Amino acid sequence: MAGDYTSVFGSRQSVVYRPWSFPLQLPTIRNKRSAIRTVDDRGERRRDLALIIAGALLLRVLFCVLVFPAMAPQFGPGDDYDVIGRNLAAGNGYVADGVSAAAERLPLYPLLLAVGFLLAGDTAWPWQLAQCLAGALTCGLVFSTARPYAGRRGALGAAWLCALHPTLILYTARPLTETLYTLLLLLLVRALARRDWNPAAVGALLGVQLLVKSTGMLNLAALVPSLRSRQPGDLALVALCVGAVLAPWAVWNLSTAGQSHLLSATGGRALYHGLYISRHVSWTTPAADLNRDAELALRDELADSGVAANAGVVQRDRLAGVLARAWIDTHRSETVRLWLRNLALTWYLGRSRSSMLIHALLHAALLAAAGVGSVRLWRAVPDARRLVSIAALLVIAYTAFHAAIQPAVRYILPVVPVAALLAAGVGGTKKS
Repeated sequence: MAGDYTSVFGSRQSVVYRPWSFPLQLPTIRNKRSAIRTVDDRGERRRDLALIIAGALLLRVLFCVLVFPAMAPQFGPGDDYDVIGRNLAAGNGYVADGVSAAAERLPLYPLLLAVGFLLAGDTAWPWQLAQCLAGALTCGLVFSTARPYAGRRGALGAAWLCALHPTLILYTARPLTETLYTLLLLLLVRALARRDWNPAAVGALLGVQLLVKSTGMLNLAALVPSLRSRQPGDLALVALCVGAVLAPWAVWNLSTAGQSHLLSATGGRALYHGLYISRHVSWTTPAADLNRDAELALRDELADSGVAANAGVVQRDRLAGVLARAWIDTHRSETVRLWLRNLALTWYLGRSRSSMLIHALLHAALLAAAGVGSVRLWRAVPDARRLVSIAALLVIAYTAFHAAIQPAVRYILPVVPVAALLAAGVGGTKKS
């Protein structure tokens, strides 16, 4: 089809209209539609994330206020973190029961408790509220980390599993490190899942974790997928940042006690306790108060060996390790059998049979879903393979370690949200 038009110079010129040129505008329309869908997806993600965080926070606050006060007496005094925090707030130093606690308890969590006591007095609600928020943020991190790779249904399922998990909720009400440590672990997984992760940020996170729990050493497993793809300088920067975070704690210990105490001196006792508990539980026998019984048995054995009751923490821990390794040397086949059994038992061993039943059902479903989800994510979403590798290595590392050292649900708890990331793949993948 032809037509005329008048040019700006006044002359008439002929132009030919080509119908086949019009479809060239369709990609622009498609791009606009794609942009609209992207905006809608982002809005939907934000609504989902806000609902997860708000729901998880509400559940935890209600538990702390309405349920936990009646349950608290059955759990005993805890691990003295709150005692250390109160002493710090009162200006009495880093002590518990009048004895320096530097060798036994790492500093970050007691320091945070001390801040709460200084600001609000000797009351539980400030640190409980902070832990409720940390627990809710962990659930949000599960969703936001899984969603780029998994379908909406799978990511929501993984996040709500963590939001409703009874033991994750329980530990927000107790003055223990699990809630804070789990949040830090999820932040590390999220950081390392990126191909261009920041070595300084990763090193700082690892250092902070090691100021909370000695088992932060297990998180080095998360670096394995990056060993071939990153330059040695990046890994050196990670190590440098870890050292920088730990340095103040080490320097303070060297100046006050003559030892660095970079990690808590509890490895020998933990191994002894783990062996004692392993020998006194079964597939259906709960742990009950076996931690207390293990400590009493250790005191008796140390007394029989001529160790004074007021011996230092480091000395008692070293000798506890000697006793535990001596038992292993004389019962090797029994030890292997117990540790192999504990690979499953540690995922549901609790204080009561009802607790064991609940965790056995819940974690069996979680681990089965994590296995299936891992395969689906690996096959369907190549970009998810780094996340799958990191999460799987962490789950394996914690399971194997706690099969020997302190087998119980409490100690496997930090990798429950990590396993949930893998389970998100069951609900479909981003590509599909």
